[in-house]
Parts: sequence; C-alpha cells; structure tokens
Amino acid sequence: MLVRERLSRNADDTDALFVLAALRVNEGRLDEGLTVLERVLVLDPRYPGAWTFKATLHRMRGEPNAALRARAKAEEVER
Repeated sequence: MLVRERLSRNADDTDALFVLAALRVNEGRLDEGLTVLERVLVLDPRYPGAWTFKATLHRMRGEPNAALRARAKAEEVER
C-alpha cells in the first residue's frame, strides 16, 4: 500500500495520514479514522478539508455538538 510506504518513510506525512483516515472510515473504522485525522490536525491545523472531514465524522458518530465545533473551525480556517 502506497500510504504505508509513505508513512514508513515519514510518519508525519499529512497527505498520507489524511488518505489513511479516509481509508479507515471507508472500512467502517470511524474511531480509527478520527484518531488519524486528529493527528493530521496536530501536524497541520490548516490542512485543507480536514476540519470539514472531522465534522462529517462526528456527525456519522452521532456527535452533533462536536460536529458543529469542527464545522465552525473549518469555516474559521478557510477564511
């Protein structure tokens, strides 16, 4: 898997981590996807689309308040 290869070279590769988060979510592993996505946001709080994706994950997990907070952060970052 290309993502694993990139992460083996650089564990802080935000692009690879973002893809890994999406893969985990696609596999139905929402908790893992969110954990990986949070790592992306630690490394780059302005990573394009990450806050919006986080809002979506919180909605999927039935966490409307967390989704609203993430959405607000997305709007703030995208300004």
